[in-house]
Parts: sequence; structure tokens; C-alpha cells
Amino acid sequence: MQWCMQPGFADYHVAMTELTPRREATVARLIEAAIEQFAARGIDATSVEQICEAAGFSRGAFYSNFASKDDLCAAMIHQFQDRLLTELSTMVAEIPTNAETSEQLALVLDKIAAVISPTPQMTLTLLEIRLRAHRNPELYQRLVEADERTLPQQIAFIEHLISSLGIELILPTDQVLRIFEALFFYDAHCDPNADSRQVMAPLALALVRQPEP
Repeated sequence: MQWCMQPGFADYHVAMTELTPRREATVARLIEAAIEQFAARGIDATSVEQICEAAGFSRGAFYSNFASKDDLCAAMIHQFQDRLLTELSTMVAEIPTNAETSEQLALVLDKIAAVISPTPQMTLTLLEIRLRAHRNPELYQRLVEADERTLPQQIAFIEHLISSLGIELILPTDQVLRIFEALFFYDAHCDPNADSRQVMAPLALALVRQPEP
């Protein structure tokens, strides 16, 4: 999913690939605590102190890893996108090659839906970040850069998937991505607990052109 829905965050305060295991664990816990707090209170109403208290760290631990809450939001999106791409890549390798196309497509859609469906807390946090970015040009630009960073990988994933299933999209791949992103945020806005899978399957089937028998 594009930002929400990755080459790197130029302004990202911490280079994730350069973290020691201990510091990486600290960053992960701060992000986890922030998701909990942002979902419960909203980003603006959540203080750095509250995030640190929930994570079990001091303010020093926060500011040694992030310059601000916006920096944390950018890191959160970065982590979310990386996890999605990793899990989707693993999923592709598990697709059976001996099943009928319709069976493969149904299996793939179910697996994709399971991977891209975040927890209700993460869904609320993604909406919070999206709203904050529209009021904050600097954060908005960082999310655009995150989008641009991951878009080629997302397109490559879908095109590889479509090719392996022997089907074609009736729209350009980037437009299909936007459609599903819009579906995700529409459902999330109406109900953070909504399950997009009920709509995803028929929508996906409507967007593919299956080979003639």
C-alpha cells in the first residue's frame, strides 16, 4: 500500500539500516507505543512524554532517535511500508502454481487482504498521519517521498503477480493501486474495524481480464 498505503527518507532522523540491535528495539518500541497513543488520543493531543511513558523510556531515548513527532510519524510509515513489501514478497513465493487461475486469484486476494489489513489502532494512526500531513507541508512532502520510494516496488509486485497468474489488468497498474488505496481509507474513515476483504475480492475480479478458455 502506498504511504497510507519507499529511495529513502532524506530527512529521516535515524538511518534504520545503521541501527544496532538494541537501538533498533528501542525505535520499534517507541513506534509501537506511539501507535497506541495516537490511536487513543490523536497525534496533536499526544505528548512526547506520554509516548515515552507508554514505551518505558525517557525523553532522552525519544530525542536520540527522533527529532520530533513528525519525524516519528515518517519513521512509522517507513516501517509499515517495509513490512508490507516484505510480507507480500514472501506471499508471492507461496502461491501454488498447479491450481486453476480462479482458485489462485481467490487465494492471492485473501492473502493480500490479510497482509495489508492493519490493526484498528494502526488504521486510526494512519488516518491521523494523513490528516496531519495535509496541515503540515514538510510532513506531507516526506510522505510523498515515501510514496515515490515504494511505488516502483509495489508496481513490480503486482505486475509479477498478474503475470504469474496469467491474467491482465484492465487499467494501468498505478491506477489500480490508487483504487485500492482509496478503498482502504474510505473504509477506515467510516469504520476503523471494517474488513475490506468483502469488497476487495469482487473489485479485484472486476479489474482483471482473464484469459479466454
